[in-house]
Amino acid sequence: MSHASAAELVARCFAARTAAHFAHLKCRKYACHIALGEFYDALVDVVDAFAECYQGVFGVIPSYPDVGVPSGELTPIKELREWLVDHRSAASRGQRELENLIDEITAVCDRTIYKIVNLS
Repeated sequence: MSHASAAELVARCFAARTAAHFAHLKCRKYACHIALGEFYDALVDVVDAFAECYQGVFGVIPSYPDVGVPSGELTPIKELREWLVDHRSAASRGQRELENLIDEITAVCDRTIYKIVNLS
């Protein structure tokens, strides 16, 4: 049983979280600073929920791929969102609850993109 897509989802989310935290620390616009902080705080909980639910159904993910930490305020979030849309089916393996959690992760991205683009 291959856990590759789910493992990559978790790894990419945590890389985007780290990128957002770095951008948060460098950001000079208050609204952007707050939006990035909300992003990395919200992302941890929903990605952790995804990983735990996935492992409850399919077993423990034994390893996670190395993914680079992207840079920038908006690019890492947009790239993560695109990856989630493209790999939703493979990562969820047909489990509706996992699809719903992926939708929640995507929604966190969408809200952050909105706030950075329109409120900063």
